Amino acid sequence: MIDKDFTPEEKKATIGLAGIFSLRMLGLFLALPVLSVYAHNFPGATSFLVGLAIGAYGLTQAIFQIPYGLWSDKIGRIPILLSSTIIFIIGSILAAYASYEQNIYLLIAGRLLQGVGAVSSVVIALLADLTREEIRTRAMATIGASIGMSFAFGMVLGPYIASHFGLEGIFLFTAILASISIPYIIFGLPRPKIIVHHDDAEFTSSYLRDVLKDKNLLKMDFGMFVLHMGLTAVFTTVPYLITKNHFIDVSDLWKIYLLMFFVGLTIMVPSTIIAEKKGLIKEVKLLGIFVLILSFVMFLTLKNNFLFFVLSIVVYFTGFMMLEPIMPSLMSKYAKPHLKGTASGVFNTSQFIGAFIGGAVGGYLLHLGENFVFIFLIIITALWAITVSTMKMPEKKSDTNKG
Repeated sequence: MIDKDFTPEEKKATIGLAGIFSLRMLGLFLALPVLSVYAHNFPGATSFLVGLAIGAYGLTQAIFQIPYGLWSDKIGRIPILLSSTIIFIIGSILAAYASYEQNIYLLIAGRLLQGVGAVSSVVIALLADLTREEIRTRAMATIGASIGMSFAFGMVLGPYIASHFGLEGIFLFTAILASISIPYIIFGLPRPKIIVHHDDAEFTSSYLRDVLKDKNLLKMDFGMFVLHMGLTAVFTTVPYLITKNHFIDVSDLWKIYLLMFFVGLTIMVPSTIIAEKKGLIKEVKLLGIFVLILSFVMFLTLKNNFLFFVLSIVVYFTGFMMLEPIMPSLMSKYAKPHLKGTASGVFNTSQFIGAFIGGAVGGYLLHLGENFVFIFLIIITALWAITVSTMKMPEKKSDTNKG
């Protein structure tokens, strides 16, 4: 991603901000594959409360991520980035203490506080300040790739750390990871010569109405909501079921997640190339959604067989990996240049709200019976497929530039 077109300062800023963001996201992803298993053992914990603990960060992240970006225009990027990092560390320490005390309510509070430490909009705004417009998309893609790697490492490392140090160990490790970035934020991160609001990268309130009137952008927001709602609902339900029903120890979960990620990545790369280069983005997107629905049907009908249950996890993650990289790309194709920052802000907010709703609804339905979780996911993902089928794909830039 970092090529010769980047100046030394742009390289430093891009790599540094990607590191800050990926360390933050790694901390969040470490808890995702195991939190449901451990939190169900807390005294007084119900599946609904566990689901809230899993998705809680999404609620506060949705609330704060856009305001942080707007405040950073007035106060400055570094003060907001530094203060939000400190809040995230405090939330992680509170979650670690709650895990040690096995207090589900304190754990929810800690997760909410982690979400208050949202930095995505500030990171993007600072990146826009420190990069030229012509290379900004590649710089943002570098950050996106770093998040993908954090997700992969989190899925595998989370069960390993939890099996040796417990759930509290994961949150303490998360706090340490975030703390590592503080010296770099203070002393190493380049400062922009001037803070400018970039419409192509930041949320602009005056453009919100235009974004919300665009039917295609609204359908993209709904799709991102469903995709990440499904992710937290699945990880609220599946790790708990596989350890409970199939007697898998937490220390062995990483093997399943490694297989899941390896197969998903193997499919993701060619499917993304086909979608982008061959102009088949709608077809690939619908195929990915169909794969998700297939996995939910498999979970519903084959959950009592260990090998088929593992296969269901692999199929689910394959569908997720087919969709995750093309969703932001497609959203940016629909948005007009001056609306991209606002459209992205709404798009990301939809993702975070989806993460919260997925945990809450997934936990509530799991309390009623795991079948209800997968039936619900089948229905809402099918609705997503219907909305995608009615979308007209954006024209290629090369086509629109002709004539």
